[in-house]
Amino acid sequence: MDTFTHAIVGATLARATAGNADDENTLPIKVRVWVGGLAAAFPDIDFITIFINPLRYISDWHRAETHSLVMLPLWSLLLGYLVSIVVKRPQHWPGLALICGIGILSHIVTDLITSWGTAIFAPLSYYRPRWGITFIIDPYFTLIVLTGLAFALLKNSRWIAQAAVVLLITYVGFQALLKFQAHSIAEHYVIEHRLQSARVDALPQPFSPFYWKLIVDIGDSYRVAFLDLIGSEYKPLPTKQPATLLRSVYYYRPRQQLVWSRYSHYGVGDDRVLAKQIWLQPQLKHYRQFAAYPALYRIDATARNHCVWFMDLRFLIPQLKAPCRYGLCGTSDNWRLYRLRSGDKNEKQLID
Repeated sequence: MDTFTHAIVGATLARATAGNADDENTLPIKVRVWVGGLAAAFPDIDFITIFINPLRYISDWHRAETHSLVMLPLWSLLLGYLVSIVVKRPQHWPGLALICGIGILSHIVTDLITSWGTAIFAPLSYYRPRWGITFIIDPYFTLIVLTGLAFALLKNSRWIAQAAVVLLITYVGFQALLKFQAHSIAEHYVIEHRLQSARVDALPQPFSPFYWKLIVDIGDSYRVAFLDLIGSEYKPLPTKQPATLLRSVYYYRPRQQLVWSRYSHYGVGDDRVLAKQIWLQPQLKHYRQFAAYPALYRIDATARNHCVWFMDLRFLIPQLKAPCRYGLCGTSDNWRLYRLRSGDKNEKQLID
C-alpha cells in the first residue's frame, strides 16, 4: 500500500479510538491524529535503503524489520517516547506508544493484503506471506478512509471514524470474495486443460476491484490472463488511443472471452540454454529469492556481449513496462548485474 494511504489509515484509527472531547487529562485529538498518521507511515522509512542497493531493497530490506510483528513493541515504545518529548507531554508516553503501536500494526496489515510479501516475523524469519487481495495502490480504498477521516475531524466525531474503519474492512472482505471467484476461474482453466500439477494464483489489478490477473504456473512456463469479473463483452481498443495507462483497461476481458498468454521462465529455442545459465548465476541470488513468478523478459544481443533480463509476472500490467526487471550483461566469463529503470528509455543501471 502507498505511504499516503498508510498514514490516512493510521490517523483514522487514532481518531476512532479517541474520545469526542479534549480535556487536560487526555491527548488532544489533533495530536492523536498526527501521531497515528506519522506512526503508520514510519515502516516505509526503509525506503532509504533503495539508494544503497535497489535489488537488496526489494529482496531483503523493504517490508522486513520495520514491518515486523516481532519488532512492533520496540518501535512502538521508541516512537512513543520520542513523540512524548517532541510534544512535551512525557506523562503521556504510554498512551502515545499505544497510538504508535496501532498505527504501525495497521501498516503491517494493509501491506499483507497486497501481493508484494511482508516479512512479519523478521528478524526471526524472513518468510513473506502475501494475501493478494488489494492492489498496492487502490483509489477506492484510499477514498473510503480519507473521506471518513475528513468528516470525522470536521464533525469532531469518533463514530464517523469508526464507521469508516468498518466500511474499509467490509470493502477488503468484498475484495476477498472477488479473489475467490477469480481464483476459481483459473482453477477451471487448469481442470479443462488437464494441468494437474499447475499452481494457480489470482492477483488484484489497478483501476477496479473487478479486475484480476490470473496466473497458472506450469513449472518453467506460465499462462496469464486478465479478467474483468463484471464485463459482459470485450471492449475493442478505441480508434483514438488514450494514454498508455488508460489503454491497459481494454485488455481485461470477461470470463467467456479470456485470452491466455504464454510466458516462459527461460524463453524458447536457443534462448533457453543461455537464460537458464544466467538465472543460476550467483549475482541473481537475491532476485531469485524475490521473484514469485520469474519469467524471461528479453535478451539483448550485440557483437560484443549479451544482456539477459528477467521480470516478475506479479507486476505485469497490460501496456505498461513491468517494474523490478533485473539481469546480467557481459560475456561468458564476465557477467555483471544490472536493472532496467522504469520509463520509456529502458536505461540500464549497474548494481554493484
